[in-house]
Amino acid sequence: MSRNEAEAIEKDLSPPFQVAKPAELAAPLVFNSPHSGRVYPSAFLASSKLDALTLRRSEDAYVEELFGFVSGLGSPLLYAHFPRAYLDVNREPYELDPALIRDGLPHYANTQSVRVVGGLGTIARIVSESDEIYREPLSLVAALERINRLYTPYHDTLKALLAEARRAFGLALLVDCHSMPAVGDANADDPGRARPDFVLGDRDGTTCSPDFTAAVADIL
Repeated sequence: MSRNEAEAIEKDLSPPFQVAKPAELAAPLVFNSPHSGRVYPSAFLASSKLDALTLRRSEDAYVEELFGFVSGLGSPLLYAHFPRAYLDVNREPYELDPALIRDGLPHYANTQSVRVVGGLGTIARIVSESDEIYREPLSLVAALERINRLYTPYHDTLKALLAEARRAFGLALLVDCHSMPAVGDANADDPGRARPDFVLGDRDGTTCSPDFTAAVADIL
């Protein structure tokens, strides 16, 4: 990582994320908005071939505001200030793209996930469908520094919030908060068609009890 980028992380992303904590825990729910960050480090903008508005296409814009009420109901909300285009904390820590990192990747890097192949690893190579972000490849040092400074403390905080809920209630439920397009675009399978108001994602029943997902669907 260049000195300029390291300084930009400290200066532009202070703090890099935030927790809206309730006065008192009232439920075993932890809310997380990993993709609504919109503070773009100046060094990142300088390294990108895209303008700031184009980079914002990957945001789940203002989702942390949409879910801001949950702290008043007794649940914490963790949300990133850094943008998804800069670092995606909703990935494995080392889903690294060999097409983006110019140095050899460590043996523990996951270079073959569907998300990496699509250009959307922990450090994204593209926004939208195919818009390349960077003017030139990143060094491995820069990529790992970004992960160490942002990804690791973010997930440490998330783990602490879940542990706190478990201590208080005997269980914890993580609700990841995202936004989806309201209408299918021209490249989608459903161009022009309205999308659902709510999308309940549980990776086909693998990340949450199907009974709980069904209960939430019934309530909605």
